[in-house]
Amino acid sequence: MSMAGNHLRHWALVALVAPLGLQSQAAPRDSTRSPVIRTGELIGVTAALGLSFALDGTIRSEAQAGRSDATNTLASIGNGIGNLVYLGPVLGATWAVGVVTRNRGIRIASEDALAAGVIAGGITGLLKLGFGRVRPRDGGPPDRFRPFSSHTSFPSGHTTLAMAVASSLAHSTKDHWSDAFFYSAALVTGYARINDNKHWLSDVIAGGAIGFLVGRQLHFRGTKITPFVGNGGFGGSLAF
Repeated sequence: MSMAGNHLRHWALVALVAPLGLQSQAAPRDSTRSPVIRTGELIGVTAALGLSFALDGTIRSEAQAGRSDATNTLASIGNGIGNLVYLGPVLGATWAVGVVTRNRGIRIASEDALAAGVIAGGITGLLKLGFGRVRPRDGGPPDRFRPFSSHTSFPSGHTTLAMAVASSLAHSTKDHWSDAFFYSAALVTGYARINDNKHWLSDVIAGGAIGFLVGRQLHFRGTKITPFVGNGGFGGSLAF
């Protein structure tokens, strides 16, 4: 990737968490119990997945026919947002800012976002193994599945991570104007996976649904990962 592309991805990641700094406190975690997915949501997700499976081949063809330098640049930003290698340090730095400034809202929002990304990513990883769907770039038709193989197309891990963090941040902040920003960033990741011919539309839809539901559920449950630094290293603890 070019130097300009790297700079764009860097600032896009910084911008993803910037709205947290505009709020003195994040919204408190909701202690009420909430179902993981509501009936209406289940029906909506099922319908969206069914439609996306039917459109997988068409969307892939149109996306590849329309690729350009502009779409590839946008995709590079989306790929960065959905990659824990890049997003993790940004969330870690945001958490550190919250600790140093004693801003509990920023600290907790960063912890929750990291927890959502890690847990949602773990769920998606297991599903990838079980479904074994062949990626479009590997020459498979949309309906080619090889369970417990090396094929890992369904669901999209990048989209899962991006949407989990977006959902967590959206539920952790008081206002509503920033929600559109967080979710738009996740949508760019989903777009990137299709543009780069690495995922089918249905992979992206499934990953997005998982990420959203996990991010929201952690807001209600209070599950979190707490980073720590010391003794010449760093790590984190997971608490439910």
